[in-house]
Amino acid sequence: MLHLHFRSVLGILALSLLCACQTTSKGLEPLDELANSEGLKRVDNKAVDVLYRRPEASLTSYTKLKIKPIQVQFAKDWDPNKASSGSALYRMTEIDREKIKTELADAFLEVFKREMEKGGYPIVNETGADVLLMDAAIVNLRITAPDPSQLTGNVKVYTTDAGEMTLVMQLHDSVTGELLARAIDRKAATHDFYNWTTSVSNTADAKRLIDSWATNLRKAFDASRAPG
Repeated sequence: MLHLHFRSVLGILALSLLCACQTTSKGLEPLDELANSEGLKRVDNKAVDVLYRRPEASLTSYTKLKIKPIQVQFAKDWDPNKASSGSALYRMTEIDREKIKTELADAFLEVFKREMEKGGYPIVNETGADVLLMDAAIVNLRITAPDPSQLTGNVKVYTTDAGEMTLVMQLHDSVTGELLARAIDRKAATHDFYNWTTSVSNTADAKRLIDSWATNLRKAFDASRAPG
C-alpha cells in the first residue's frame, strides 16, 4: 500500500494538473509549495515534464532499486461505456477495469526490471544502504479502445492513438526514507496513421511508454557514475 504522504501527492496532482493535462507554472503552484516544504526544488529536465529534487541528492551510492507496489488510476472522466453518439461500443465491468490495472502494474515492473538490470542495477525486495526505493503510480489513465473483444457486434476499431497516462514517481533512500526526488510525466501513445487496435497492441504501446521512463531512470543512474 502507498504511504499516506504519497497519496496526498496524488490528490494534489489530480486537482492541479490532471484535469487540464497541463504543467503550467500556475497549475504547479500547489506542488511547488509541497516540494519546497520538503526541501525539494523544481529543476529543468528534458526527460520528464516536471522534476523536483533535493539539492544535495545523488544516485552515486545506490546500486539497486526496490519498487513498491504500483498504483494505477483511471482518469475520473474516462468511461468507455459512454459514447457521444449515444451508443456505446464497450460493456466494461469493474472486473475488466481491475484486470487492466493489474496487467499495467505487472507490465511496469517487468519493463523496469529488464531495463534496470540491463544497466547492472538489480531490482531487489530488501532495503539497504545501496538500495533506492521507488514509490510510483500511473494516473489519469485513458485507453482509446480498451478491449476490442468486448465490442458489441462484429466491429474492428482503428485509432491513431492508444491513449495516455501520467507517471508520478518518488525516489527515497530505502533506509532513512528521505525523499530525494519526485518526477511527473505525461505520455500518450500516438501513431502517424490509423492502426487496428487490439488488446495486444494496447499492451505493446503501454510497454513502450513505460520503457521510456525506465530508460530515463537507468540513464540517471549511469550519469551519476560518469567520470568528471
